[in-house]
Amino acid sequence: MKLKVSVFEYLNQKVMYIQDVNYYFGIRDNFDIKLGDYELSEEEVLNIAKENDPEEYEIFINTSIEERINKINTYSIDDIKEQSSYGQFTLCLHPSRKCNLNCKYCFRESEYLGNEQLTFEVAKDAIDFLVDIYAPCASKYVVDLSGSGEPLLQMDLVKQIVDYCKQKRDEICKNIEVMFCTNLTLLTPEIVEYLDNESAIILGTSIDGDQITNDNNRVYANGKGTYNDIVKGLKMFKNKKLGLAVTVTPLNQNVDLIYDYLYHLPNVDCISMNFLRSFDDSEFNIKNFELDYLRVKYELMCQKIYVELKNGNFNYLKCLLNGTDIYGNYILQTLFKNTHNMFKCDAGKNRIVVNKDGEIYACSVMSGIADFYLGNIYTGLKLNLQEKFYISQIKTNQICNACSMAKICGGECYANSYLTRKNIHDPILKFCEIKKDLIKLSMTFNTLLKHRDISSYNKLIDLAMKIQYHYQTDTSFWVVMKYLSLNNIKISYEKISEELTLKDTGITPNKLLTYLKKYININAYNLDRNFSKYDIKFPAISLVNKRKDTRFKYIIVHNIKDNVVLYEDINTLRFHNIHYKEYINKISDIILF
Repeated sequence: MKLKVSVFEYLNQKVMYIQDVNYYFGIRDNFDIKLGDYELSEEEVLNIAKENDPEEYEIFINTSIEERINKINTYSIDDIKEQSSYGQFTLCLHPSRKCNLNCKYCFRESEYLGNEQLTFEVAKDAIDFLVDIYAPCASKYVVDLSGSGEPLLQMDLVKQIVDYCKQKRDEICKNIEVMFCTNLTLLTPEIVEYLDNESAIILGTSIDGDQITNDNNRVYANGKGTYNDIVKGLKMFKNKKLGLAVTVTPLNQNVDLIYDYLYHLPNVDCISMNFLRSFDDSEFNIKNFELDYLRVKYELMCQKIYVELKNGNFNYLKCLLNGTDIYGNYILQTLFKNTHNMFKCDAGKNRIVVNKDGEIYACSVMSGIADFYLGNIYTGLKLNLQEKFYISQIKTNQICNACSMAKICGGECYANSYLTRKNIHDPILKFCEIKKDLIKLSMTFNTLLKHRDISSYNKLIDLAMKIQYHYQTDTSFWVVMKYLSLNNIKISYEKISEELTLKDTGITPNKLLTYLKKYININAYNLDRNFSKYDIKFPAISLVNKRKDTRFKYIIVHNIKDNVVLYEDINTLRFHNIHYKEYINKISDIILF
């Protein structure tokens, strides 16, 4: 069997990437191998791995290459639909279509922004549509109020939406977060107090670097820079840290300097640097990016990260990973080998946008564009229109299909493709080159970190898992609300999250039991031979302890009749039946009632 491989070098470290199975390992400095893309036999690849990275080789051979290829190739769209239906779903709403700034690179146009105004009634109906109809099995929901305008211009509407999301999450016993990006220039003490103390809100702001860099682009209508007001706004928060969103343009490619500078600003939770979406004839056009220069700047940023890690500052790396930074996301993605990203993003699938008329679109940026229309929350989703967003670019597009980094990249941004090609599938070659560089650099970064600083590498793995779990409602929160509500005891999600501190591994059974005893008489039992299932009072809670998992998970048991267990987990809208013995052997032998 011939395997496609890529050999590349960044940060003075060579890496071999096996394209067919999305796996990579480091190459020693003195090992003679050419850089580039070519084909090798399975035996040649294994011999190179064994000689250069014995530890990765041992991991690699635990599963045959044929099995790895089959694992990737057998993924179908139906599999993805099934798995993603239990994940996080995002609803994008634009509370304001106006902005008090006049940023030089803004894509807004009068016909795009218009004068339309979202009402609370439509926002409320859109949230109901998301939770009750579009994604009833989701493990978590996000209502994203970032969009075409400045949300603080419609602060009353924002508050109404937040209040309804809190009401809705108490109803469904699952988390609903509200997030948005604000330019911070309209803050008042009253607004700050509200935002700073509202735990349901995840907040961010846009800033492009130091004062000179930022004020070259992000300005008021009169041309005055916004930097001083943004930093003043950051300092006003006492309880909450904010994410910083950076627009990288051809005029502003010093990502290493930008990141380092912004890291030292007050109240910073994460820093997300992403490339400007501009395809006109202006100086901001993506074709004006200098790839060699950009590559050097990202390598310098990596070197700075290594220095900070050596000095014990893991937070320096963490701030890059906590948000939506393009390179940070590639670092996380390349940690998980032998996987296959079939899509660039979740637009039209796990993410939708609803406008003032209740119309549904696949992408927040392309709201109002007919080719992104999916239906209406009042008349229903049009599945035939949605289906095109489930067509994998990397399988159907010739350029993507031939790309060595396709299994990590997942294809081009739908909006970028449409703005340049008037279709949603054709890639933009300049973006392709940038992404390929960053993906290769991320593999190299992870390889070096594993060999240079195993402690930080293990922290990175732990953080990656924690970020994955952030996209879910923890089952302990759900089971507490569900169990108490079934016993006619109402408690809010906010109260639980304040009183029940969530750890990386979830909530331990003892802690869960102690917490529930504040509200109801309950104890834990082992379902062994000495305990009769007929003594259980229903509903009951079971700890899922028979399946391998790094976190504590819980389900609700509704009945055991005729040796059949009737139970419910966080995602289902229906009850599950399983034989009692199978339940004890495969799911749980610990029950709380």
